[in-house]
Formats: sequence, C-alpha cells, structure tokens
Amino acid sequence: GALAFGWGGALRPLAGVTPAGDILNLPTDMGHLAVSGNENRLNGWSDAGLVMDQLLPHRQGADLAAAVLGEDLPKRGANASGVNREGWPSSEELILSLMEDVFGSGPDDHKLQPENWFISPLGFSGQGVAGVATGELPTLRPGSSCAVPLVTGDAQLGAIGTVTWVEGDDVFMMGHPFMQRGPVNLPLATAEILTVFPSRQLSFKLGAVGRIVGTVHHDQRAGLSGRLGASPTLIPVELDLVLPGSDPNQANQHQYNFEVVDDPQLTPTLVFWTLYNSLLVEGDDASRQNLKFSIELDWDGPGSLADQPLVMTGVTAGPGGVGRLATEWMAPISILLNNPYAEVRLKAVRARFEVSRPVASATVTGVTVPRLVASAGQEIKCRVEITPRLGLPRMVEVPVDLPVDLEPGNYRLAVASAAEMFALEAQRAAGRFQVNSLESILEILRTERAASTLVVALFSPGKAVVLQGREMASLPDRVARVIRSGNMGTSSTMADFVARRELSTEWLLQGHAVRNIEVAPRAKSVQQERRP
Repeated sequence: GALAFGWGGALRPLAGVTPAGDILNLPTDMGHLAVSGNENRLNGWSDAGLVMDQLLPHRQGADLAAAVLGEDLPKRGANASGVNREGWPSSEELILSLMEDVFGSGPDDHKLQPENWFISPLGFSGQGVAGVATGELPTLRPGSSCAVPLVTGDAQLGAIGTVTWVEGDDVFMMGHPFMQRGPVNLPLATAEILTVFPSRQLSFKLGAVGRIVGTVHHDQRAGLSGRLGASPTLIPVELDLVLPGSDPNQANQHQYNFEVVDDPQLTPTLVFWTLYNSLLVEGDDASRQNLKFSIELDWDGPGSLADQPLVMTGVTAGPGGVGRLATEWMAPISILLNNPYAEVRLKAVRARFEVSRPVASATVTGVTVPRLVASAGQEIKCRVEITPRLGLPRMVEVPVDLPVDLEPGNYRLAVASAAEMFALEAQRAAGRFQVNSLESILEILRTERAASTLVVALFSPGKAVVLQGREMASLPDRVARVIRSGNMGTSSTMADFVARRELSTEWLLQGHAVRNIEVAPRAKSVQQERRP
C-alpha cells in the first residue's frame, strides 16, 4: 500500500495507509478519450448573468447607469547537499546505518551503497530517479518519486508523490487524490526529493520535477493511475516584460517562456500564475506604477475563433493593480474552454507588459458640448475634462458624427471609460448578453472594455427590441409591436446607442460625465425664385 496521509499537530509520527488493493484497482484505461468535450464541460453559460459575473466581478457601472438611464518533530535533518546542519547524520547515513544493523555489514565489497537495489527505490540515486544506471534515461519504478507537472519552462509548478507500483506501462502512484477529478489528461514526470522539511505542524518533502515520461489518466480517491509513453500537449505561454530602466532612454526588457497544462479548470489560473509571477520576479505589484498589457490568445475551434486571436488590452495602476485583474484575464479563457456549444482548445498565449512610473490615473470630471445641435448629419465637438492624479485638469476634444437620419429631439451624451460603458450594457439592455452560440460569446469577449479607452456615446430613449441576445434597433414600429406581443422571450432597451466614439488614452480612467443635448430639425432648403 502507500503511506498517504498525516495529521497536523500529532504528538507522535502517525500515518494513514491506503491499502494496495485499492490502489491496484484504479482504472488503467485512457478514460478521458471516451468523454467528449461538451459532455465533460460546465453547463449554464446560456445564462447571461454567468458570463457577466465572470467578466464584471465587481458590478461596475451602477452610477453611470443611474445617470444615463435615470435610475513535535525534532529539528534535525540534512540539507539538499547532504551536509549535516546540527550534528545529526544525514538521511542517507541514517538509512545505511539501519540497513547494516538489520542485515549485517558483510565484506567491504558488499557493503550497502546508495546505488544498490534495496536503497535506490527510496530516491537516493543522485539522479532524481530510483535505480537508474549511469547514462540511462530516467523512468518510474516502485518507490521512486513522481510528479504531475502543471507549469514547465522558466518556472516549475506541480504535485510530487511516490510511485506505488508499475506493471508494464501502467503506473499506480501517490495513494491519495491530487484533486479527485476522475478522468484527466495530465503529464506524468519523474521527480527528485531534495530534502524533508521538519515541522511541528506537518512535515513535508521538498522536491523538483524531472522529465516528462507519460500521462496521468485518472485522479481518484485511492490515488492516480497513468501510463508511460506519450504525453499530452502543453500550451506555450510567452511574455515580454518591459520595465523602467535607470536610463530613461533605455528600457529594461525581459522575456519568459512557459508551458502549462491543457485543462478547462486549471489552464486559466495557470496562465495568470505565469504572467503575474513573471512580473514579481523582476518587478513588483506594490508600488505606484502603471502597467499596460496586451494578451493574445490563439485558439483551435470553429469559425472566427480560429481565424483571429482573442486580444485583451488595457491598463492597470497602483499597488495590487495586476492582482485585481486576475478574474478579468482568466474569465475569457474559462468561458471558452467550458462553453457548451463547440469543442475548442487554447493553442498559445503571447503577452506584453509595459511598466511605467509614476501612476497615470485620471478622473473624468466634465464634458462641454453645445446644448442645441444644429441638425442631424453634422459633427459635434465634445470637450472632455480629465483631471490626472497629479497636475491640472486637461481638456480632450472628441468629435462625434451624428447620423444623417437622426430624428430631432432630446438626447443624452455620456462620457466614461470603455470598462464602465461595458458594465452599463447589462442594465441598458437586459437581454443583450444572452448567449446561444460560440459566436455570441465571442461577440461579447471582443467588445472593447479597457479602462484606458475613453468613450463618448450619445443615447436616445430606449425603443429597440432585444431578441436572443441580438439588439434590433431599426425595426419598424409595427414589426417591433408584433415581436413584443409574441411569446419569444424579448425585452426592450432602456436606452439606445445613437453614436459612439472611442479614444485611447495614457490614463487609467474612472468617473463619468453626462449632458443633455437637443437636436434641432433640419432646416428646409430655400428654392431660388424663378425670374420672370
């Protein structure tokens, strides 16, 4: 069996044992191949609220909506090199001494050595894998260390355990679950235990992940089972990190390369983990700084998903700014990997971070626009007042073209960041984010929502019909009434977009401004009098 469990705070060294029978009864088939992506994925993404909750965890836009819409182990042990720290023998020396006491030392040429058969399965071969001869590629044997790597490359992250039994290519290991996920498709690797960390709470082993040698197919209560040989394809993650250097004219640039496992539940978190920790290695997320980011996601899948990458851009600022983006970065990956409409796969991630100081945040404090606009089809110039965190207010001029068929009447002009405008959508048009296909999800994910983008939008009173997530703004009144009267699950908008203009800025924007304007009737042309 396997010594698989312990209890924190135990007064004596006690261990829980998983019986060998339970471990050897683990399935050995490649069960994940029998489960299609759609059957094994999360359901419920047709609920618009779930998509919005992932993309907008803090429910932004409430104020803007109101404005627009009106509403005891001894302390001993050896370090990783085997050097005695406190006068105690090393772990290897203790085991050799025990073996000699039990079996006798014998002639000098038969003394027990770390590379001999009885001791080598305990992981002291010096190559990280038990019982491997010099020059032989590492593999897995009963008693050797194994690992489930989650991240490889410029960082290593994974779970390390012990091999219980190997029968042919089938491997049974750990004697306890990793995440108890059932059928999985995770890489299986060799591992090396460097040392044991003694703790009064719960001692644990420190180790390193080695070479990938196979695949873990099952993660169950009694342990993990897998197979030597082929391994699953990993997802490459590349990051270019640009930090401010001592010379203002020369940037301090670093590049990182990782591979993460392809798993609907783990991949989103691991992508964020690699990007965030790359920043922490060379920089920080605690100082007053701006971080401009661009993250491109390449996919395998139907339609436009495979034709063009999904791009996330934006700016964050201040202490903890990048940490606060965790959900925003992970949500699109999670939504697509767990969508119920089509099988998709994340192929690659390319990211670029540009860090600058000091913080460049600003607040939208006002907008100046003519109260009476001459007529439709003309350009109106909006002067937006933006107040940076440091310095005097600035005026940014944003021209907006009015549609030629714009009817005379009263309208409402709103100025805010694209992030706030995106959050406004959930309230402006309640059914706007209902999803019923992969393309409808992509339409939402590709909607601009960067906090550094300034948006000037003109709204009219709501008249449009929202049907199955589609906003139909130009239906004739008679057709709209027929659709609303039927049992088609329609809803009406609270306000309609008339015109919109976006402008990229250097700031992380917050706040908004709203003004009422009136569009005058178009003046009738005066015909030239005929001469007699």
